[in-house]
Amino acid sequence: MSSIEIKDLIITALNEGFQIHPDLVKVLEDQPELIPRVIEVIRKKKEYDPNNFTITLKDIESFGLNLEIDKTNLIINSERSLSDGMQVSTYEELNIMLNDRLKKMKELWLKRPNKIPLFNINYIKSKGKDETWAFALILQKISNDDYKILADDGKGVFKLKVFSKKIFDEIIPGSCVALKINPEDFSVTDFEDVEFPEVKRKKLKGKIALVSDLMIGSNKVEHLFDSLKAIKPDGIFFLGNLVDSLAYIKNGVSPLEGYKKLSEFLSTLPKRILKVIIPGHADFTGKALPQKPVSYKIAKDLYSTQNVRLLSNPSYLTIEGSSFLLYNAYYMFKTAGMTEEYAVKKLLKTRHLAPTVGSIPIVPSISDKLIIEDVPEHFFLGGGKEKIDLIYRGVWSVGVPSIKNCGCYAFLNLDKESTEWITVD
Repeated sequence: MSSIEIKDLIITALNEGFQIHPDLVKVLEDQPELIPRVIEVIRKKKEYDPNNFTITLKDIESFGLNLEIDKTNLIINSERSLSDGMQVSTYEELNIMLNDRLKKMKELWLKRPNKIPLFNINYIKSKGKDETWAFALILQKISNDDYKILADDGKGVFKLKVFSKKIFDEIIPGSCVALKINPEDFSVTDFEDVEFPEVKRKKLKGKIALVSDLMIGSNKVEHLFDSLKAIKPDGIFFLGNLVDSLAYIKNGVSPLEGYKKLSEFLSTLPKRILKVIIPGHADFTGKALPQKPVSYKIAKDLYSTQNVRLLSNPSYLTIEGSSFLLYNAYYMFKTAGMTEEYAVKKLLKTRHLAPTVGSIPIVPSISDKLIIEDVPEHFFLGGGKEKIDLIYRGVWSVGVPSIKNCGCYAFLNLDKESTEWITVD
């Protein structure tokens, strides 16, 4: 709204004996199409409340003329990309990252309340008398028949026999764990993941839709956006795989067209809605984790779309003091060899977003970016095939299947801490 239009409106109000409150003027600056409603309020107030000479936002509601103020309810306080940092490229340098993982995980373990004393594995082997705990990075399972593992405690690499199949099955190669070792036969009789204390979630008002594997080009996309307009969320988190980049390339079309189309769909939603976007393996961002945000070069239209945040996969967010971790966990779900619900719990238990070695493509860096150093209050995941809605040690975790697989998305009421699964026809 131009200053001339504001002046005309103010003059109109003054001619009728009223003035417009500054807060209402601010609203009208962003929504000039609401001027006729304000003029109607002036007319009604003159008739029903002639002794009150100021037109306010409350007047609009009192006379049943809801302005539908386009105000963002979810405000991001901070965001942290996990794709930054110095990268390394050779196999030898990969050890730098794994050593960093072991060091940081051990530090997290030592911060635990009632922590168990730890010893080097070599000390347990040579001088230990009773079962004693060590801390190690599990390099691999080297035998499925007699349950043997290869463990690195930072002082050496050791071959250990695991006491039972149950323990052997629960240990994930690539994870850092505490091992209870019997010095007599050098066997692992128990283990513990790093874990974390109970998380206390802060109260947060608002409603968020979680969408995974949008794959622009699907016939469900238009129906999805019609549904999103109808439920009126405060925020929408798109958890990866926005565009099937490979399909576009195979058809001789630039993936840029897919992101341009996504921008057009997002522009049809109310501006007040916070739209957060992270990439997945199908997006034009590379397949290895952590993935950088979709670049400006590829998706410049998205960057100019109002109230849109493009972040890395994975990413941390803080909204009004509450912490969120967003992650497209396609590779973890695909390779973990466990139910997706259990896999989500295991990610939290191990404090790592890609605890397996070899099966998940990772961009090695000097610092391991995929460690969950700060445990979130909310953990939202895309890239799977199962609906997941669970609370583990206070962390509210929701996993959303692809639109293609389930034809649905999650609608969360943060205040009531409830989840509704909405079908897209």
